Amino acid sequence: MAKSKGMGAVEAYLVAYNAASFAGWAYVLSQTVMYLSEHGTDLTGLFDRIGYAVIYVQTGALLEVAHSLLGLVRSGALTALLQVYSRLLLVWGTLYPFDSPEIRASPALVLMVLAWSITECVRYSHYALGILNIEVYALLYLRYTLFYVLYPAGVTGELLEIWAALPQAAAVHPALKAFLLLNMSGYPPVLYKLYTHMIYQRRKVLGGGTTKAKVAVDTGSAKKKRL
Repeated sequence: MAKSKGMGAVEAYLVAYNAASFAGWAYVLSQTVMYLSEHGTDLTGLFDRIGYAVIYVQTGALLEVAHSLLGLVRSGALTALLQVYSRLLLVWGTLYPFDSPEIRASPALVLMVLAWSITECVRYSHYALGILNIEVYALLYLRYTLFYVLYPAGVTGELLEIWAALPQAAAVHPALKAFLLLNMSGYPPVLYKLYTHMIYQRRKVLGGGTTKAKVAVDTGSAKKKRL
């Protein structure tokens, strides 16, 4: 009797990467929700609770650019870079260097972190299970629906965080403030590109065919695709 083909090294690595990323964001999400339930609108200790976890987990997403460049996944490196760059700017350009309540204890931080963590928990779990050929239509639907709300919410939080960092950036050097302002000006076209890309993908994945067929197509492509 012929033996069934086992999982290759690339697939095993991608499962491990997605599972680890899901665990990281699930931790951030759970800790954020717990903090809010315990402290309400008092956000003074929020960064101490989740800040460095957000920074480290998000920095790990740099590997997604490498995955695209190495051909481990189908999505282009530019799309991956656009998705990762703005977040790295937030974590290393505002959250990490500037210790002020306007940045680290703001409603904008809550909005941004909740949008990021919910999005990534769905995305990473969806792709990890897809590589394992485990079909979960609920995750598929959430993956291609929540972005309608979470993308604008996340971008709003990001822009408010950058705006709050401008005075401190100017105190460091006027060029740093100009750099942050330049990045803010780039948000509309980048958001448009990513938003329309996800709308196209939603129509492609959920727009026709039976539920079973939709799930099969999407989870099958998850082995070599990052959106």
